[in-house]
Amino acid sequence: MTRKQRQTAEKQGRMAEHLVAFRLRCKGWRMLQSRYRSAYGEIDLIMQKPQRLLFVEVKYTSQTDDDALEQILPASRQRRRIYDTANYFLSVHPAMSLYEMRFVVALVRPYGRIRFIEDHFFDTI
Repeated sequence: MTRKQRQTAEKQGRMAEHLVAFRLRCKGWRMLQSRYRSAYGEIDLIMQKPQRLLFVEVKYTSQTDDDALEQILPASRQRRRIYDTANYFLSVHPAMSLYEMRFVVALVRPYGRIRFIEDHFFDTI
């Protein structure tokens, strides 16, 4: 991947994160963290509603159909890093460990279409 391609991908990724955060804020979620980093990895968005946490992995793709979905979604190793990072976040914020928690992949496609995939993390936990 060339430098220009990396820059374009980074720009698309940030735009996708902004779109997802905006959509979730419109649904009543409040952003706690964006691009939360720990020694274990990174979580793109951590959102909160009363007594609820949402850990969001944002993926941008130019694909318009689901045929290549498995290539886009986080692989087992990346899911484990996200899960471990979430556990670290909870160790820093122990009061939130009692909240209901969900892990979601937000798939952003051309023209700002967003699909939330909620069952992709089940085999990680």
